[in-house]
Amino acid sequence: MQHDNILTSGNSLHEALSLLSSENRLITTPWSRIVRGLGLGQYPVAYSETISLWIQEAFDELKNKARYKNNYVNFSSLLCDFICLLIKPGQRFGENDKLDYIFNILYLINNELDSYRRVMQYSITIDALAKLNINLFELLEGKVDLAGLLFNAIGEIQSNRIKDENSGKHGDYEKLSAYTSVFLALAVCDKAGAAVTWQRNHIAEALLTLDNIPSPFFRGRGGSMLFSAISLMGYRGMLQNKGRDPVLATLDYLDRADSLGINPSFPQSMSPEFVKIYPLLTMLNAIAATGHLQALHYKQDRIRQANTLMDSLTPVERTHMGLYYIMAIYNLGLLDSEKQRVNALVEELVHTANHIDPSENYFLHGIASSYVIETATLTGRKSLITDPIINSLAGSFSRMNRSLEDEINRPYPLAYALTMLGEAGHADKLFESSVCYGNKSAISWMIDNLTQVEDGADGRLYMFNHALINLMLRMRGEGLTTPRVYRDFTF
Repeated sequence: MQHDNILTSGNSLHEALSLLSSENRLITTPWSRIVRGLGLGQYPVAYSETISLWIQEAFDELKNKARYKNNYVNFSSLLCDFICLLIKPGQRFGENDKLDYIFNILYLINNELDSYRRVMQYSITIDALAKLNINLFELLEGKVDLAGLLFNAIGEIQSNRIKDENSGKHGDYEKLSAYTSVFLALAVCDKAGAAVTWQRNHIAEALLTLDNIPSPFFRGRGGSMLFSAISLMGYRGMLQNKGRDPVLATLDYLDRADSLGINPSFPQSMSPEFVKIYPLLTMLNAIAATGHLQALHYKQDRIRQANTLMDSLTPVERTHMGLYYIMAIYNLGLLDSEKQRVNALVEELVHTANHIDPSENYFLHGIASSYVIETATLTGRKSLITDPIINSLAGSFSRMNRSLEDEINRPYPLAYALTMLGEAGHADKLFESSVCYGNKSAISWMIDNLTQVEDGADGRLYMFNHALINLMLRMRGEGLTTPRVYRDFTF
């Protein structure tokens, strides 16, 4: 498969989506990749010395700011250095040098105090190395029980530890997400058997965490990725047994959202329809991944439900949900019947992006254009993404200062923008100097203007680290694509 063609404009809707790999279809949106660190490095391209130097300079700038030089930055920087040495053409790199780098990376991971972030760093490393033909489980065999180490770390994750506007509503959301990361890591390294042994059934334990996520929004959104990871490992049968059906149970829980009243909070006011459709669309993707198609008609027509909710969203809310909706429709094999709606949706999203100010706030407007760029690119409508949309997004971050919350969380929308602009071939817009940033680059300006959070947290800076890892890993080119498990996975 020629991956460069995936991100080339001019393809029909069906043709463009048919070029997506199983990994692209399972882990499509920036939420999974940038927020959760899943499936980084998709859409491989040729190595660029210029982009590589930009990435390394960004890490140098981060590490020069003493307040923000934390373990996550050090880990991400070293991993990117290692990836660069492996992918740079003509680079001579001995086996002993490789091992030294790997053990130094693992040393940093093991010094991460936060159990969830430790699991995330391990999973990112395992997946990245697998895409570079290094199986970390096999490399450490006889030295480290890597699977055991990962599951022990998951056991250390406590409930309701996320400090954000939804504190107290997450329950075991982080633990569930950690299981998802580990299951995907096991799958890509052909170690899925470690999830179910005669001693412990980690899949069953992971499914139990769903019952301790009080918010239907987080239960549906997190559960959907867990179900997909379980399916990728080859354990779909555990989701459709004669006992409790976790997919149907999750749909039941989503249906009870109004009576439960445990609604999520957002940085900006979001409609009740947005709160309902987000987990529903992720669940529709999970239904496709699990092959649990009878769930589409469980108690109601779930596609009709999704269509009704989509129609009720505000235009800016639809920019967030458009890609989720389109991938759900495509993965479920319903594109032919919904093609007219999908085509109209893409054009509407681009129209919306042309009429919003991304700097208005960091969440609702701040990531809207990034979603639109990704949606148009993946659906073969890249030609609709005009210079004004790209320039408006790239130049928005210095003006994203209308509240302290926007300033603190600025790395969040910038990470989305770097990922989506990079895939659209415009990473230079954020790395090259601009008059919008006093003749600095957007990234240098953002790093110079990082705002310290009261409790010492990094203001979602880790997402920016993920975006840099993603960009470096993409440059492995066509010779190194995706692990076999994704190539063999069928919807």
